[in-house]
Amino acid sequence: MPDGTMTHPAIERTTYSTKHRTRMQRRAEHDLAPHPYRIELVGGFDALAWPSLCANCGAHADDRLTVRKVFGRPRAYYRRSGSYRRQIIAAAAVPYCADCAARHRALVPPRSLLRDLWSMLWPVLIPMFGAGWFLMLTLRIAVEEQSRGGMNAKYVWGLPGLFAFILLWCLVIAWWSSRAARVERQTEVTRACDFSDDVSWFWERERRIYALRDESFARALADANGDRVWTDDDDRRSRRTFVAGVTAAGVVGAAVWVFVVFVL
Repeated sequence: MPDGTMTHPAIERTTYSTKHRTRMQRRAEHDLAPHPYRIELVGGFDALAWPSLCANCGAHADDRLTVRKVFGRPRAYYRRSGSYRRQIIAAAAVPYCADCAARHRALVPPRSLLRDLWSMLWPVLIPMFGAGWFLMLTLRIAVEEQSRGGMNAKYVWGLPGLFAFILLWCLVIAWWSSRAARVERQTEVTRACDFSDDVSWFWERERRIYALRDESFARALADANGDRVWTDDDDRRSRRTFVAGVTAAGVVGAAVWVFVVFVL
């Protein structure tokens, strides 16, 4: 943080004590862009009041860019290799001026429909080929049986329906599992307002940490969301709630054990 340039209490993140920060918060801060201004805000992106300033240069904002980031869940296994993690995509509409928005669009690498289709379909090509082959085979058998008017004509359509379902299911799985690969890459412009995954406990409201490059934008964002700023005192209170919950669960568990072992 530049010496003597930032006095806003909401974004003086260096004053936070790491003692009361959770592992989720520390990991999220580590993965953010190394900007000098940090602020933690309660609420989703749509609930925040975004200032009419460019997040990159601080000029008047004429446009908004939808910035998408991919995060792995569950967050407890964030850095464990070999652990399954479903991926979620978070999107924020961040204000930018026309020049910065144009620069971002110029820096984004061009998309290729064929490349996107290949990255989506190649993991399921073999099951799709097999399902398509058996679909055509059983469909021909069903048509022939239907033309003969046999007693089992209406039942033979079950196999083509099954393979059609498998083929469709492969397409759905391929599309869903490749969502992260289709997310637009961030540029130096969109990384001016970087954000973390949700760092709240399950009993708390959603909150995220924002890393900001421009001082005027950081000040305006903090002022516009003064009632949503997560402070050092909130960290302490959340820590006390967690400890109290764990203690209560331990006491209840011990009481149940004593009742089962010595009373029943």
